[in-house]
Amino acid sequence: MGLDMYLEAKLHLPPYDTELAPVREAIGKAICYTPPTEKPDNDPTLMEITGVTVRVGYWRKFDPLHQWFVNNVQEGHDDCRPAYVTPDALSELEEQLDQVSDDPESASEHFVSEGDEPMSEGDVDYTLKVVVQAKKLQERGWDIYYRASW
Repeated sequence: MGLDMYLEAKLHLPPYDTELAPVREAIGKAICYTPPTEKPDNDPTLMEITGVTVRVGYWRKFDPLHQWFVNNVQEGHDDCRPAYVTPDALSELEEQLDQVSDDPESASEHFVSEGDEPMSEGDVDYTLKVVVQAKKLQERGWDIYYRASW
């Protein structure tokens, strides 16, 4: 068992949005949804999609990044619950990753690890790409959440 880490984007969708009817129908078919017979006309579009969740990033055993989220997003609580990531926090993370990318020796200024495991260049580059994508989604109204499991 190890540390699995996720950055997810969630978008709340307004109820009864007629533009979502084809999406509701497609998802209903994909999950074999059958509306209860007591619903009017047994209409498959009555399945209301209230939100969408998309995984933006995934890491395995990247303790320095996990500790950053615990310290900067989760107020020091390492409890495996989803934690909302503010736009300011994502911008700060991006700036710190950029600095580490330019100067790998600076990693210890921003990222701590219980195992003294160094941050690899590949991890930093991948994480920067994830953060840039997450910021774009935030700008379009998505909420970003970090969660980890042990």
